[in-house]
Amino acid sequence: MVWQTIWGQIVDLTLVAVLLRVMTPILLASLGGLISDIGGVINIGLEGLMLLSAFTSIAVGSSTGNWAVGVLAGVATSVLVSYGMGFFSLKMKVDIIITGFAVNIFGSGFTIFLMSKLYGMTGNYSPSGAPRIPTVNIPFIEDVPVLGKLLSGHSLMVWIALFSVIFCIFLIYRTPYGVHLRSVGEAPYAAQSLGIPAKRIQYSALAWSGVFAGLAGAFLSNGLTNMFVKDMTAGTGFLALAVVLLGNRNPIGILIGSLIFGLASALATIVQTVPNSPIPSQFIQMIPYVVTIAVLVFFALRNKRRLATMP
Repeated sequence: MVWQTIWGQIVDLTLVAVLLRVMTPILLASLGGLISDIGGVINIGLEGLMLLSAFTSIAVGSSTGNWAVGVLAGVATSVLVSYGMGFFSLKMKVDIIITGFAVNIFGSGFTIFLMSKLYGMTGNYSPSGAPRIPTVNIPFIEDVPVLGKLLSGHSLMVWIALFSVIFCIFLIYRTPYGVHLRSVGEAPYAAQSLGIPAKRIQYSALAWSGVFAGLAGAFLSNGLTNMFVKDMTAGTGFLALAVVLLGNRNPIGILIGSLIFGLASALATIVQTVPNSPIPSQFIQMIPYVVTIAVLVFFALRNKRRLATMP
């Protein structure tokens, strides 16, 4: 029954739609983690940034009646907190890992506090009539039997995530800023001796990380569910960090890694819809995290083999 359901979803192309929806926040957060990692300021606080953006986006979007204003507010909040991370880690010399974990704890606690004080809710906030991020229906293509389901009817944020991969390739490998970013990440003092403003570059890397994490969080609340649930990221920020490693710090590799993790999450979502499934629900919910552990083991073995072959 389970495999018949999964195969039916594949044939019906429903799995593709679920995969793209689930993959989008992972991909966006991973691209943010990639830029900060290349700049030498790894952002462990992606989870907290996504939570803050998700709450701000749904709160502002519902109060203004405009989803775009909500998304921009969520991104702005994420960028502002990212600059705060930069202040503590780059100016005050606090360890960047500790700063990131502090942001994760702050994001979880502060969103619950605001939800309780502003709306009197403790578990979730679901405003009635809140605008959602629109879907993109491509004329003519949407009526084509197979191609229509593959390319049309997806959320605008799905397309933003896919085009963000191209943008990151151009930003990192085709611009002077990208050269400076990679130089600062590999040897900050050497880059600074050549006149490259290392601190400014690292602040901007954290800001870019905040932009992409903000988009990911806004999609969770304004695109996937149209509501905010406490700790709704459910480890997506940490999955994104694993994707950065799996993708070998490359935008195309990160896209492939996001597809792998998205597929694991999509399969878990589909299997949970099977009535009277013989597979325990707890085991199904483990699938994305088991894949994470397997990927990290694979990455460690690959690095060990590479080091063993070096002269």
